[in-house]
Amino acid sequence: MNSKNKLTIGIAAVAVVLVGIYSGVAIHYGQRYLPHTTVLGVKISGQTQSEANQTLKKRFSSLKYQIKDGKKTVATTSGTKLGIRRSFTKTLSTLAKQQNQWAWLGHALGLSGSSAKVDPVINTKQLHAYTKALTTKVNAKRKASKDANMSFNKSGLQVTKEVYGNQLDVDKLNQTIVSAIRDDQQTVQVNQTYIKPAVTTKSDKFIQAKTKLQQLAKESGKVTVENHSENITKSDLYQWLGYNNGEITVDETGVKNFVKAMGDKYDTNGKERTFNSTKRGTVKVPGGTYGWSIQQNATTQDVISRIKAGKDFTVKATTAGSGYHADGTDIGNTYVEVDLQNQHEYYYKDGKLTLDSDIVSGKPSAGDSTPVGVDFVWSKQQDATLRGIGQTGKDYATKVKYWMPIDYTGVGLHDASWQPKFGGDWYLSHGSNGCINNPPDFMTKLYAAVDLGTPVIVF
Repeated sequence: MNSKNKLTIGIAAVAVVLVGIYSGVAIHYGQRYLPHTTVLGVKISGQTQSEANQTLKKRFSSLKYQIKDGKKTVATTSGTKLGIRRSFTKTLSTLAKQQNQWAWLGHALGLSGSSAKVDPVINTKQLHAYTKALTTKVNAKRKASKDANMSFNKSGLQVTKEVYGNQLDVDKLNQTIVSAIRDDQQTVQVNQTYIKPAVTTKSDKFIQAKTKLQQLAKESGKVTVENHSENITKSDLYQWLGYNNGEITVDETGVKNFVKAMGDKYDTNGKERTFNSTKRGTVKVPGGTYGWSIQQNATTQDVISRIKAGKDFTVKATTAGSGYHADGTDIGNTYVEVDLQNQHEYYYKDGKLTLDSDIVSGKPSAGDSTPVGVDFVWSKQQDATLRGIGQTGKDYATKVKYWMPIDYTGVGLHDASWQPKFGGDWYLSHGSNGCINNPPDFMTKLYAAVDLGTPVIVF
């Protein structure tokens, strides 16, 4: 055999050996992953699908996540605590189907490779529970941010700048952790999750509010009730005006105290009056049904709305009840006067005595004394039937031609045809159940003359 044939045979033999080796390696990778194959950065080259699955499970079950603030570690935790779960089966199966075992040499030489990602499944409730617990714990020792603010003192409006703290925002931290997990990062930086001031001195809203507050503080305002008024001073506005949560505020309690002070000063409902009587001179009469009072809630809200409007204003107080105040008095100069001591009644119209008569008031010994007070005629009825329990303890139903109740317990003015006489001390033994008995002829005139709302002073 010549040398040429020997060389040919040798080359063929080597080729057969190499093909055999290459084929053997290819057959080996038929059930294993080729060189330079990774999943989520973890090498699984040469491993079967089952082995790769175990490798990945072990790797990610022990994976730790570090939550850091710059170089300082805030917390270290596991994927399990964060609610992270990954299933590698589908990805590994797809990767095995896609690889060409006969291309193993290119993989081995690094000319090609295979990699895959596995998107995590995140239990959002569990993750949020973790971040909430973490922020609650760490924020207790961290500095809180504070909004810019402003308030008045004696010198005027003072601005307090915002403060930047380092407390963590639970929602921002939650989002940052999710982003890190999806990017396969194990380190989470929290310095972008700080709770920032919601209001700063440079924000447009703050600047506009500052201008508005300065404008409001220059207002001129007053509250009137009948012929009285109380001015709202600059000091009042400085105490009431404020700024909270990005909004201009007016202190409701402060305004209400102002309105209440007006009520204490001017309200007449239930208050004792000094009265210039016909026969007994100046007397003190306790409060009754007559009078008025400032409705504090309604008036307070009116004042607040007018302050916020930003213009000079006058608020007329909302009142309830009855009373005269046009001439500076409460009772006025048209009224019915009932003098129990003298058993006499007077009707004054515009300051002039128009009608008067003896009367019979309640019987004291029966516990039916006519109640004293400043009352008013709140109703007028003809041919009425008065009902109640009499002095004998029995029910009564008495018909009268004219009936004018003056309080809310059943006491009023009416005709009394059954009384043989009026005045003097007759009431001590023959007094009424509390009402003011009038002679029938007189009551006819009185009923026609007296208007609804007329004060009745009983003393």
